[in-house]
Amino acid sequence: MAASNQVVGRATISLGAIGVVPTEHGATLNPGGVKRNPKASDNGRTYFSAETASPELSCKVMATVGMNSLLLNFEGATVVFEADTGQKYMLINAFTTDPVPLDTSAGTYDLKLSAESCEVM
Repeated sequence: MAASNQVVGRATISLGAIGVVPTEHGATLNPGGVKRNPKASDNGRTYFSAETASPELSCKVMATVGMNSLLLNFEGATVVFEADTGQKYMLINAFTTDPVPLDTSAGTYDLKLSAESCEVM
């Protein structure tokens, strides 16, 4: 259990049938929702327009034996993002948004994905 003064420092990411993948420090999760765009008027007031923002997750997956770009290029998976503070999110019907390049100098795959929705578990 996390201490009451702990902040998120690490995350574990599970990609559907692949399971938990080894990731570098620094994964980013945007749960999506409503994006509001400010609109300034000539009378000095600011209004906004709204649009839907899709959930997004990005991370660097370590290029270990058995891991490859084609395996990480998927659609329709359930992805779980769990922080070391106990926060847990589930991305439903997740899919990669770009081909997954292998960076041989860093030994990582650059994984970017989106999903139909993101829920707190």
